[in-house]
Amino acid sequence: MQDSEYSKHRSRFREAMRERELDGLLVTSLSDVRYLCGFSGSSGLVLLLPRSGWFLTDFRYREQSREEVAGLRTLICEEDFGKGLREILTRSRGGTAPGSARTRDRDVAGCAAGGTSPGAAGSASPRPLRIGYDPRSLTCAELALYRRRLRGLASLVPLKADMQSVRARKSPAEVRAMKKGIRVAEAAFREALRGLGERPTERELALELDFAARRRGAEAAAFETIVAGGARGALVHARPSGSKLTGAVVVDWGVVFEGYCTDCTRTVALGRVPAEIRKVHRLVLEAQERALERIRPGVRAREVDRVAREVLEKAGYGKAFGHGLGHGVGLEVHEMPHLSPRSRDVLEEGMVFTVEPGVYLPGVGGVRVEDMVLVTSSRAEVLTSLPRSLDPSEY
Repeated sequence: MQDSEYSKHRSRFREAMRERELDGLLVTSLSDVRYLCGFSGSSGLVLLLPRSGWFLTDFRYREQSREEVAGLRTLICEEDFGKGLREILTRSRGGTAPGSARTRDRDVAGCAAGGTSPGAAGSASPRPLRIGYDPRSLTCAELALYRRRLRGLASLVPLKADMQSVRARKSPAEVRAMKKGIRVAEAAFREALRGLGERPTERELALELDFAARRRGAEAAAFETIVAGGARGALVHARPSGSKLTGAVVVDWGVVFEGYCTDCTRTVALGRVPAEIRKVHRLVLEAQERALERIRPGVRAREVDRVAREVLEKAGYGKAFGHGLGHGVGLEVHEMPHLSPRSRDVLEEGMVFTVEPGVYLPGVGGVRVEDMVLVTSSRAEVLTSLPRSLDPSEY
C-alpha cells in the first residue's frame, strides 16, 4: 500500500472519531492497526489524535516498524504501553513530543481538529481527554492498566460498535490486493488437484494446497484449510483427517496476501457421488445465482440471504442450510457485512464478501460453493474465477 492509502484510512477513522465527539482513538485490534499504518507484527497499538498519531510497540519490532509503519510517529516502549500512552498525552498537551520517540510524522495536518485538541492551551486543570477504544479487542487487564496509567489525564470510552463498519467499504487499492490473493489461491487449488497421488488423504490435499499457496507468494493461510470427503462433507468446519478422499469432497481454503484475506469453497467429485449430492449441488448453484442477481447498493444483507435460502427451502433442504449466506472479507477473514437472516447490514458500493450457500446431509455428505464478490454501483462483481463444477478435470 502507498502511504497515501494509509492516510485516507486514518481520515476515515478520524471522521468516526469526530462523530462520536472523541478527542482520540486507542486502536488495539491488530487488523485496525495494519489498516491505519501498515504494521504487520503481533505487538503494537495506535493512538490516533485529531492532528497527529502515534504507533507504540516494543523493542522486538523496532526494525520492523522502521520498515513498515507509514505516516505515524513511533514510540518504542521500554515498559508497558500504558506508560507510553501517558507520556505521549502529557507531552502533547504541553506541546512537546516524547523525547524517547523516533519522529517520522507525515500526517500532522491530516485532519481538522475535533473536540478539544490535546495540544491546545487551556486552564491549569483541563478536562480529561475522551479517548475511545474497542472493548472487543482490549482485555480487562489491559484496560485496567491503561486506566490506571491515564488517571486524571484521559477517560477511556468504550465504543458501542467496533471500527469494522469503517473498514467494510474497500478502496480500489484494497480490492486490487484481494484480487491478487484470489489469483494465488486459485492457482494453488489447481496445482494441488493436479498433484494428487494414488488415493490421497484429506490431510495430504490440505497440505498440498497450503504449500502451493505459500510457494506462490501467500503470507499464510487465512484459516485452517477444510477438506472433507464423502459423508464427512456434512461437517461444516471439518478438520482434514487421515481418511482417503472419496465421493464429493468439500474444500474450503483461503490465503493472506499483502495483508488481505481470501475465502473460497469448491465441492469436487473424487470418486462415486450419490445422486442426491449431485441434485443438491445443482440447487446450491441455483441458490448462489439467485443471490448474486439480488446484490446491489442499498439492498439489505438479509434479503440476499433470503432469496438464496428460499431456493433450498422449496426443494426441502432448508433445515440442511444452517449457516448464514456469507460474510465480509478483508484484513480479517470474517468482517462486515454479515449475510444472514438476522443481519441488519445494508450493502454499500465497495463492500467485499462471500456468497456461500451449502447443504449438509448427515451420513450422506455435503455441498458448499463459495465465491467472493464486490458490490459495484449497480451489481455484484464476482471476483473468483474458478469453475463451480463437480468434475475435477474442469479445474
